Amino acid sequence: MKEGKIEAIYIAHKAAASVESLKTAKLIPGVGIEGDRYALQTGTYSAKFMNEPGKDLTMVSADGVEEAIARTGMEPFSMGDLRRNIVIRGLSAKALNDMVGHEVSMGKSCLFVHRRTVPCKYREAQCKRPGLMNNLWGVCGVNCEILQGGEIHVGDAVFMMPNTYQPERVDIGTKPPAFFIRPIDRSAEDVKEMSIPPFIGMIMCFMDQEGFQRVQ
Repeated sequence: MKEGKIEAIYIAHKAAASVESLKTAKLIPGVGIEGDRYALQTGTYSAKFMNEPGKDLTMVSADGVEEAIARTGMEPFSMGDLRRNIVIRGLSAKALNDMVGHEVSMGKSCLFVHRRTVPCKYREAQCKRPGLMNNLWGVCGVNCEILQGGEIHVGDAVFMMPNTYQPERVDIGTKPPAFFIRPIDRSAEDVKEMSIPPFIGMIMCFMDQEGFQRVQ
């Protein structure tokens, strides 16, 4: 059983706010990381109509991101700029992606991995790295639900727990299949599938106007 180590911990108090680097953080089951935007319900995807358990915490492989940057010739940047909560050293991006549907041990805490995390246009623009979405597709980490909380620390071990595969438990929320297709590989039908019909947009805005504005 291969394990990685927590190399960095990041939180941000609200959407678009600067990230803060921590040495220790408190994980709250079913909520998120204490002080982080998703625990505070102020994240981009905290809108009421986008409820999914995997928003508690994100983690990413430093090894995987660095390999993709080197392979594509993109200029390196700080791991904190990706705005993932937990940066793991010693596990590949594939190892993290393979954790989907499994429980994961992190320090004395336990997580369940619901889906892969994909890069977005906004992050590409903020990092000032044209092509980031396509270059880092598949290496941007995973979304996790916190099952058992407690304190985690930089240096804590992270590994997939054996015999915990539960595919029926995976919840990706309301995302269409095209959401998980690399932009350069999407067909016109895929792009159409991802657009929000005006009527649905009106309902979303009615449910949570502030949340809808963050998503837009």
